[in-house]
Amino acid sequence: MSQQRVPRIATLAYAVPDRIIDQVETFDKVFRHLFAEVPTAESIFRNAGIRKRHWYCDPAGWKDGGADLAGERMRLWKQGALEIGRRSVGQALAGVDPARIGSMVTASCTGYDAPSPDMLLAAEFGLSQRLRRTFIGHMGCYAAFNALKVALDALAARPDEDVLVNCTEICSAHMRTEATVEQVVCHALFGDASAACVLTTSETATGPQVLGTHTETLYATSGLMSWSVLDDGFRMHLSPRVPLILRDAAEGFVERTLAPLGLTAGEVEHWSIHAGGPRIIQAVVQALGLRPEQYRASTEVLAEYGNCSSPTSLLILHRLLNAHTPRPGSTGVLMAFGPGLTMEALVLRY
Repeated sequence: MSQQRVPRIATLAYAVPDRIIDQVETFDKVFRHLFAEVPTAESIFRNAGIRKRHWYCDPAGWKDGGADLAGERMRLWKQGALEIGRRSVGQALAGVDPARIGSMVTASCTGYDAPSPDMLLAAEFGLSQRLRRTFIGHMGCYAAFNALKVALDALAARPDEDVLVNCTEICSAHMRTEATVEQVVCHALFGDASAACVLTTSETATGPQVLGTHTETLYATSGLMSWSVLDDGFRMHLSPRVPLILRDAAEGFVERTLAPLGLTAGEVEHWSIHAGGPRIIQAVVQALGLRPEQYRASTEVLAEYGNCSSPTSLLILHRLLNAHTPRPGSTGVLMAFGPGLTMEALVLRY
């Protein structure tokens, strides 16, 4: 693709549920009771690097040990995904000619149903009946990168069309009442959000240029993280070894990401590290020797929204673009991690 047809993220928007989950207050009202058998529960919540999150589902419903079966959780997922997905997609499409949207790529790992939210939203916003839709399911926190790569492939094949990307997660539909350290960690971290963007190769577009992508899967670590579908809903397994593995792998991964573009880590000004938790962020920071100002959008998103799984990287990019205004011509790297263990990166020029 020529320089004149370089892909750009032309618009970017996000939405969250109205319900605010104050980290300390909600622990005192709900989780102190649920996790009374875990002595470290309060410390885990207080040291998660999170001030608040947004949940679609009310945690008070689980206070007395009640839990929904998978069908009810899927109903809540679809209801919530439509509500916040409608808002993020609507903002991303503002000012965009819907006739130019030739493909829509959607990612979610917290629910499934048909007709799917992407089809219903496409109809609601008047997108073409010939719209090519792709749903990317169950890939977890790095799924936005897969959605963006499918969008980039669509632009390469049909450069005169634009692509809509939407990542929406309702993690709160999968609260569990297991009193284990692992489940305390999961309940202390995850939030709900939706992010949407439009990618284009239009010569009149503005927005970050996509310079390249890179992925690596560490097959020997596949047992360290999982997201399983059970009769009573989904269940996360998260080994405490994950940050250590990422710390050891990050430097080489970044070198292999940047080398094909003729870049080095020292030339990258902005690092959007997946807000998977303070240990995840710090593992990458230590491996790369980053300064706080280089990754502050990541810690800010973690503090205000928690780990929202697939939309998180786009929330961090939105924060960077709107609160910190990257220098024109500067380079940035987005990174996310998930089951596999899989490492994903996207290189942008602002």
